[in-house]
Amino acid sequence: MELNRLLNFDLKDDSRWKIDPSDEALINIYLRKKVHRQPLPLNNIVEYDVFQTEPWMLPDSRSSFRERKYYFFDIRNHRFENMDTRPVGIGEWRILEKNTEITMPTNMFIGRKNTLEFWKIEADEPVKTELVMDELRISPTIQPSKVSSLGVYRIFKTTLPTIIDLTIEEESLSLPPSA
Repeated sequence: MELNRLLNFDLKDDSRWKIDPSDEALINIYLRKKVHRQPLPLNNIVEYDVFQTEPWMLPDSRSSFRERKYYFFDIRNHRFENMDTRPVGIGEWRILEKNTEITMPTNMFIGRKNTLEFWKIEADEPVKTELVMDELRISPTIQPSKVSSLGVYRIFKTTLPTIIDLTIEEESLSLPPSA
């Protein structure tokens, strides 16, 4: 029962398993098993360098981010000048939330999560997109020798808030012309 809650999967997407695991499951089940080279449940997570190309060019994500989330394992071999902004093609991932601790229901610390948002560069100006990425890393207490070498990434689309301008301009009242 607990495993099903953590994994949260169903069969809807052209007879392929559609997964939506929790942060805890991504670290404690998928990432830990990947580090130990054990079989993964519903192995739909591919290895790919998420910082190699724009998010819409990642494998399996070319159709649309509307309906699903995309998951990737990535070996951390990147050296960025600033870890808060990570250049990718014609844009950059920017840190939104940094080093959020992930714990199991028993309050055992199992890893950390960074949340990044993608900014596209248009005419030398950054423009925020609806794409968000969660970067999850395993805790050194769980696997000391592999802590910084492998991460799991969840990339998905959010909806940007709609801005409604409720500005009311004053108009001067004038009387009809007198006869």
